[in-house]
Amino acid sequence: MRPVVVTAVLLLVVLMSMSASAEWNPGEMCRTKYPAKPCRIDANWVQFGNDRCVKVFHKSHLTNERARKHCKISRNGELISIHSLAELCQLECAMYRATTKKHRYWIGMHRSSKGFVWTDGTKHDYSHWYRGQPDNSWANEYCVEMNYGGWGLWNDASCYWWKPFVCQVRL
Repeated sequence: MRPVVVTAVLLLVVLMSMSASAEWNPGEMCRTKYPAKPCRIDANWVQFGNDRCVKVFHKSHLTNERARKHCKISRNGELISIHSLAELCQLECAMYRATTKKHRYWIGMHRSSKGFVWTDGTKHDYSHWYRGQPDNSWANEYCVEMNYGGWGLWNDASCYWWKPFVCQVRL
């Protein structure tokens, strides 16, 4: 009986540490690994990789379609596409610098007849879904939000909800 109790306690400790680390705090990583670099096209935009700049619109809440139109008007941009864990972390840092509150932001992924695709036409080669997502709840979740349940985690959502968003422009 004793080995069972020891195993149960160890399992509980492991699960608790996993739960504590699941809620990511970007503060330190954003200062050290992903510092902000102003974009050469506009100081209000931040460099994103080598070929893009991003801007976090955390005070503006729009439907997904209106957010896409706003990005288009803003320097002929598009909602952000994410293609790696490094890009996801860099984007989280841009969001965290805009506001330390964990808002749910529109990103540029949506459901199509072919599955999920990026609105900028780039290849869908990366995703970071929250557990159990996408679930197409109520059969009307065609757009994707970020920071659902925890920093960086994705969820499919109704495109008609009003949310902050992140735009990208190609250099």
